[in-house]
Amino acid sequence: MSGTLSPSVQNLDHLCHELALLCSSATPLELFELLAKTLHALTQAKPIALYRRLNTGNLRLAYCYPLESALATHHELLAIHCYDDLTASELQLYELNGEHEVWGYIGHPPADYTGPGKWIELLIDIASQRLRLLKAERMATRQLGLKSRRKLLSRDIKRLTSIDDILHHHGASWCDIFQAEGIALAYQGDLHCYGEYPSKHQLFHQLEQLNHQSTHNEIAELTGSCQGGLATHLCVANASLGWLVLFRQQPLLPALVTNTTLQDALSYWMPREASMVVELADDLAVAITALEVVHLNRQLTKSNRRLEGLAHTDPLTKCWNRYYTELVIEDLLHSSVSFAMLMFDIDDFKNINDTYGHAIGDDILCDIAQLVQQTLRADDHLGRWGGEEFVIISKELDQDASLKLANRLCRSVEQHSFPIADHITVSIGLTLLQPGDQPRQLFERADQGMYLAKMAGKNQAFVC
Repeated sequence: MSGTLSPSVQNLDHLCHELALLCSSATPLELFELLAKTLHALTQAKPIALYRRLNTGNLRLAYCYPLESALATHHELLAIHCYDDLTASELQLYELNGEHEVWGYIGHPPADYTGPGKWIELLIDIASQRLRLLKAERMATRQLGLKSRRKLLSRDIKRLTSIDDILHHHGASWCDIFQAEGIALAYQGDLHCYGEYPSKHQLFHQLEQLNHQSTHNEIAELTGSCQGGLATHLCVANASLGWLVLFRQQPLLPALVTNTTLQDALSYWMPREASMVVELADDLAVAITALEVVHLNRQLTKSNRRLEGLAHTDPLTKCWNRYYTELVIEDLLHSSVSFAMLMFDIDDFKNINDTYGHAIGDDILCDIAQLVQQTLRADDHLGRWGGEEFVIISKELDQDASLKLANRLCRSVEQHSFPIADHITVSIGLTLLQPGDQPRQLFERADQGMYLAKMAGKNQAFVC
């Protein structure tokens, strides 16, 4: 091999070592660093520039070595924006091939050498193969990760309660999969964010511009203050619900590069990544719609329960009203369950209202309803029949047990301390279900028993 190599690669063994390092590179950045340093040595210390070819056809300066001296003395390296710029320059060029086409180009100022050219081509060829493998492995890992997270999102729908809850549980994993710093979900005029992102005002402004554009593209890159953002529609059944935006903060080079015009023209995302973002957006649109449905169902259930309670409950005493009491009796008559009916009212209740006022009378009605509820079994039914009259339905009690219950209720009311000086008692009419009974017959017998109890002196129960 003719030509003069630098001390770092002056023999074949050392060059083989450099090739082995390239083959074992764990990341693209590590690969670029090793390749650039080796080429720097082979080209008599010329600065090495690596340009990535974007899907738009433009070029992006992805790596430069050594950074400080190259930027200070070779400004032309920063002036290359497309392939025409590259071919018009005096740089010595090499293609770095990707999986399907040219991934990018490597260039350096002309160097006076003859022998190392073959070694450079070998290095770049091996670097291309390693880059393809690293990209394929990384993309496969990310796709598997996204698939796993999509399944988790579907599974979590029932336990997550809001968009912010979704981002809290899944945002970190999505940022890791997409190598992003932040996520934003624009939905129904609100912006829900995770991680690092531009100001909400700037985001709303750019998304408004996208909304007013006539383009039907499903994905778009943001620019200006939101550069690095990739936005895609949240769609369900061809209807747009909002936007999903992922953000990257990847400058061309470290802070030494300040050419903002150059930066604004750059792409931060690969086509396959963009399609993965669309897949995630589809899942999120379905998840958000499901959240809305779950929320509406909960609200509807809550409203239905409230309406059902209003329809079945007496607003004053909070026990069942007459309508629902009649429904309970109808249901029991069509079943094989035996039951007892107790009808009672408050003795001399009109005098209480006339003496103490209706407000006090209402308080006493509520106290008695609560007192009776505490005395009854959990499966018994207390309903307000009207005014000061109440009905109790007690299942599967014979006459002796029903009479004991009625007498216990009389004693409980008699012994209770009410907020008036007068002595308060109740009179109870008791009847048991008989074959062929209709609701009217039950109520007539119970009412007759209550009447006989009052005629017998009140504060007692009478079976009829």
